[in-house]
Amino acid sequence: MPKDASSDRVLDIMETLLRAQLGAIEDLRRSKVKSPAPRPVAISEKSKYVSQTKMAHEVLFDVGQPLHINEIVSRINDLYGVSVTRDALVSALVKKVAQHKEFVKTDKNTYGLLGRDEQV
Repeated sequence: MPKDASSDRVLDIMETLLRAQLGAIEDLRRSKVKSPAPRPVAISEKSKYVSQTKMAHEVLFDVGQPLHINEIVSRINDLYGVSVTRDALVSALVKKVAQHKEFVKTDKNTYGLLGRDEQV
């Protein structure tokens, strides 16, 4: 059965790609580049992405009381090793508060958990 020129070309391209990948792996081994340490996330190992609101919820749950937004941001940065911007987190929390989901606003720039920290 005669070989088709296009199938030879595809095989040549695949071989070139594989050689390039192998070369990159060998370069990494030679340079002994360490992969970055995994960030400490106490939430499910299955999920690689943790939302800002989920991290805020965990922080507030662990503390057991409402916190000022600056304290929430600081604790998220410390606990999860991720940089959370204050404005982005406030925006997300305000949306949740407006929907009456998960969070309540207990004071100026202070948030707590719905069902636990509502003021009567």
